Amino acid sequence: MAGKKFPYKAAYVACSCGSEHCEYGCIGCGACMEKCRFGAISLLDGHAVIDSDKCIACGACAKACPRGIIHIRLVENNIVPLCSNRDAGKIAREACPSSCIACGLCVKKCPAGAISLCDNAPVIDESLCLSCGACAIACPRHVIRDFNHIITD
Repeated sequence: MAGKKFPYKAAYVACSCGSEHCEYGCIGCGACMEKCRFGAISLLDGHAVIDSDKCIACGACAKACPRGIIHIRLVENNIVPLCSNRDAGKIAREACPSSCIACGLCVKKCPAGAISLCDNAPVIDESLCLSCGACAIACPRHVIRDFNHIITD
């Protein structure tokens, strides 16, 4: 984080498993890694991982991702959904062991009304999010996580 001042942005990969059965997840093709001029992206266990300390949020990786699952976030907002699966319930569960099943518990538990489900996936409005972690604690599939690992792993 040397040289960066809050608030700053960084990219993240909205996928936590890299399952080859999920048509929405990271396929580990390395296109994002090739486009990153700052060495902020590596492949770990078959999917992309972004080092927010090295990332400058230029968006080159997001544009290069064939699945469109790399997003830019404010780093101070540490609560993020790590799933891009658009299928609901049983289909999502069968495709990926850590997919969102669109149960809506995160939406119900958010005290700020910052979460909505869009195409069966959680979306957090950063302008409303309090980073309290109520959604992450409520998520039965651990899709919504705390990047700082204070509230969730």
